[in-house]
Order: sequence, then structure tokens, then C-alpha cells
Amino acid sequence: MAGTTTLAGLQAGDHVCVPYLGASVRAGIMEDFVREGLADGDKVICCTVQDDPDALTAALAEADARVPEALRDGRLLVCSATKSYLAAGRFDAERTAADWREVVGQAERDGHAGLRIIADMSWATGAVPGTERLPWYEAEVNRIFARGFARGVCLYDRETFTPARLRRYISTHPGTVEPDDPQPPQLRMRHTAEPRGLALTGEADIANRAALIAVLDGLRADLPGTDPLTIDLSGLNFADVAAASALVRAARRVPGVRLAGASRRLAGLLELVRQADA
Repeated sequence: MAGTTTLAGLQAGDHVCVPYLGASVRAGIMEDFVREGLADGDKVICCTVQDDPDALTAALAEADARVPEALRDGRLLVCSATKSYLAAGRFDAERTAADWREVVGQAERDGHAGLRIIADMSWATGAVPGTERLPWYEAEVNRIFARGFARGVCLYDRETFTPARLRRYISTHPGTVEPDDPQPPQLRMRHTAEPRGLALTGEADIANRAALIAVLDGLRADLPGTDPLTIDLSGLNFADVAAASALVRAARRVPGVRLAGASRRLAGLLELVRQADA
């Protein structure tokens, strides 16, 4: 069963895909996620595919004695996909993204130390209207996580998603964490206050390209104003050509945005891309 080695390395602001195999693995991941969140004083939200989430609630309570009190005082919320992702009777990607933005903002206003969201995405395997927009949604919500307050885990069952669909969903997350793999997410993206802008750390490539592009495209909307914005690349260890192109386009397209801190190797790649796009 997957344990704390799977998610213990996550930080506020991370949004990861966890491909899993088997109900027991899924249960173990959720139980550990809740346990760690409550221990750190965060608010925790669990979304399950079951129409009636009582079974998950009972399992969580059995795994952690703090669960009943956390349910009563609102620090823990267990909900079904029917009441969350499919509340409109279909999957409305834009509405769901907006709802999560409000949920995260409310958790901040309520004074929680942080917010942790874990969701079993198996509801998207059926013929649910709107699921063709799921890749857009998964990429878009990275803009919310980039604020650095909430962390999110999306569970994808290897038995129910085809390899092609799973690869597409993986690319919309900054990182993928395999059960029992302690490796951190490949890419971390965080809004920064000083300098105002965005910090990138890790590696940017085909595995997380859609996530990176969504955050870059939303940068000025998420950090409104006319003041300069800096995309700090000092922690970016690797970027492929497509990621470098996305960075160059962002600097050209968004007024007042500059790239800073690139390693000599990355700076050379960025210059080549600039010349090719000139």
C-alpha cells in the first residue's frame, strides 16, 4: 500500500498526478494525505467517485482518530464527484475551475494554515459530457496552485484510463508522483512577491508543458497591474526547446515581463529560440 513516501515531499503550491493501481493503493494514499494534512493544521478536502462518500469517511475515521472532530469543525470535507466536479449535471470545466478558485480563497480568508485537495478522477472514465475539457481544466488550475497556498493531488486509475489518455492528463500537471516513489514533482511554479512575478524550479519538458503554458498565459491576469514582472529561472535545471519557446513568447507577449536568472546553458537556448522566432 502506498504510504507517506508517496506524498510527504509535496509542498504548498504543488499540483501532482498520481497514477495508481488498485483500490487499496488509492485508499492508502487518501488516508495518509488526510493524516498529514490534519497534523500540519491544514484544511483537507477529499473528493471521491462514490455518490455516497460515507464509506470513505468511515475509512478515514478508522485510520485517524482526529477525523470526526475535523469533520465537525470544517477542517475536513469529504464530497462525491456528483457534488463537486459534476454538480452541474455534466463536467463544466470553466465553472469547476472558478469554484476551486473560490474554495482556495475562502480557506485563506478563514485563516487556515493551508489547503490540501485530493481527488479520485475516475469519474472521467465514463461517457460524462464535458470530459473533453478535462485537459484544459487540469492545466488551468495550476494558476490557482501557483499562489503557493494550496496543494492538490489528482488520482488516476491505471486500470480505467487508457495509456494515451493518461499521458495527456499527466502533461497537464507540473509533476507526476508514482506510489511509493519519494521523488518530488518535476516542476514547481510559484508566484513571488519580491521580485513580483513567477519562480520556476526543477525541469520543464513535454511531461508538464501544458501546465507551464497555462501558468505563463495567465500570469498578468493573476498578477494584475502595470508593474514589471520577473520570471525567475535560477532554479530551473532544464528546459526543452518547447518550454524555452513558451518562456520567450511570454516575455514578448506580456508587457513588462522579463526573464532572469537563467543558467548559461539555458540562456544560450533562450537566445537561440529568440533568434529563430525573430
